[in-house]
Amino acid sequence: NIHNTPSSQITMMGRITGLAFAPVAACATFGVTVKLGMDAIERGEAKAVVIGATEPPPLPVTVAGFYRARIISADGGVSKPLTQLRGTHVSGGSAIWILGDWEHMTSLGFEPLGMEPVGVGVSADADHIITPSKDGPLNAVRQAVAEAGAEPQEFETWDLHATATPGDFQEVENLRSVVPGSVLVSARKGTFGHGMGAAGGWELTAQYLGYESGRLFPTRLGRSEMYQEIGAMHDLFVFDDGCDLASRPDAARRFAGKLSMGVGGVNACVVSRPWK
Repeated sequence: NIHNTPSSQITMMGRITGLAFAPVAACATFGVTVKLGMDAIERGEAKAVVIGATEPPPLPVTVAGFYRARIISADGGVSKPLTQLRGTHVSGGSAIWILGDWEHMTSLGFEPLGMEPVGVGVSADADHIITPSKDGPLNAVRQAVAEAGAEPQEFETWDLHATATPGDFQEVENLRSVVPGSVLVSARKGTFGHGMGAAGGWELTAQYLGYESGRLFPTRLGRSEMYQEIGAMHDLFVFDDGCDLASRPDAARRFAGKLSMGVGGVNACVVSRPWK
């Protein structure tokens, strides 16, 4: 029950007597919890679900594992996705949401934040422990887009998994096979680091809070730092100066996507839309 300790602690803090359990899906964990929470609400099993992911600060064994896999920023510097592709940097922490039925939660005086999740796709690569496949993540993306009832041209923004490794190129290539070049793309592991479970939650939270504030928050990516081959595929990114959504007049009506790809080939894609 070691993995279940954080969820059990939350039940004690909140006096929550419903089921408490801990799904483990590497970097896709938070996206999986969004799906499980939505499913429980849509089945009528819950009116509100506490979801989240957590992990300790970087430990020597974790850093060593990333180093041996040749996917860590070995010079100890903060890595920046979509730039030199030299590797990610490891971080720890947690992300916790309350996901609720709109009518129930607003009747209690709560207000929704930024956007609502409307589709989640999950898949397994069934291929390699570290290197993402091409088809696995695409399967999760297509599931999420279909469940959300979205068309490719209806997407306004997209947040990448983007680990500052050669996988960034394939991820952008995959994305462009699904959505058009008008989509504004962000990559935030240079800001938060690579949490093995919580990173997707941090990045999705930044996306939601950005929509709430009307501004997509800056990343660490400078306009002159873009890896040339990635920049040749797509040229609309959130850089270190951020982006005001008011400058994109359709943002309030369009969808946003977020992909997470976990060690072992576990993928989760969350599609959201702004509250009308």
